[in-house]
Amino acid sequence: MLVKDISANGVFARMEQPGWASFPRTRSDGEYSAILSVCDAYGEQEFHLPTLNAAFPKVQLLPNDEILVVAPRCQRFQDGTHELNAKIYDPAGKLQREFLLGDGIEHVQIDRRGNIWVGYFDEGVYGNYGWGHGLSRLGAAGLSCFNDQGEKLWDYQPPSGVDAISDCYALNVSRDGIWAYYYSGFPFVRIDSNWDIRAWKTQAGGGREFAAHGKQILVYGGYGERKTDCKLLRLGTETADPIAQVKLLLPEDVDLSHATVIGRDNALHIFSSSDWYIFSTKSLG
Repeated sequence: MLVKDISANGVFARMEQPGWASFPRTRSDGEYSAILSVCDAYGEQEFHLPTLNAAFPKVQLLPNDEILVVAPRCQRFQDGTHELNAKIYDPAGKLQREFLLGDGIEHVQIDRRGNIWVGYFDEGVYGNYGWGHGLSRLGAAGLSCFNDQGEKLWDYQPPSGVDAISDCYALNVSRDGIWAYYYSGFPFVRIDSNWDIRAWKTQAGGGREFAAHGKQILVYGGYGERKTDCKLLRLGTETADPIAQVKLLLPEDVDLSHATVIGRDNALHIFSSSDWYIFSTKSLG
């Protein structure tokens, strides 16, 4: 299994690990080792992680080079105890601390201050896997922010006229704010450094990744046959309106439907085999 992510400072992180046939699982049958390779404009750095057990891990690099590994699923047991699904390792791969980030995690990204932003899909929001109704769930808000000790700093509360999060479809931790896009309603929301929220309503449903720059948003993905669609939207006063259908120009041998697409800051990143393509919204004028 190949896990890819982009950190807030534009670093590309890739980790290889064994795959599993069943889902949901929170942990592997035994510990496995992995190498985290981080590439940026200055070169490449490797981190060795010898004692991992997270299934389907989400990996992020903290500003101090500590490594966050999160298992998206986290079980609560009948006696009220629960697993800890977030682990932080030092650059030498030694476990430093672990804590709970909740079940049903769709996105994990770290901002420039080292805060951990977590977006949840519907099972994390409404409860499953032992986190039933009436229980306090970390994912109930759909989007939350934690510090690197696992302490919750903030929960999303929708502004007036905008629906709450039932499923966080996309998250983009950019240089100038935190962007999210979610069901229901599919608004784009931006959270600034003071936790102030601004929302734009849109009819562009089903996107899975997006890039934001100025008043432009490039949205990738859709339902069914439109899963590789790409649209350019412009932010107005209250709405984000489509202004163009965009085609991502790739080599003929690249099948976009089988590529990994990640939106971070102002660009879409396309990973196909060992190739990495970058499409910046700045190039769209």
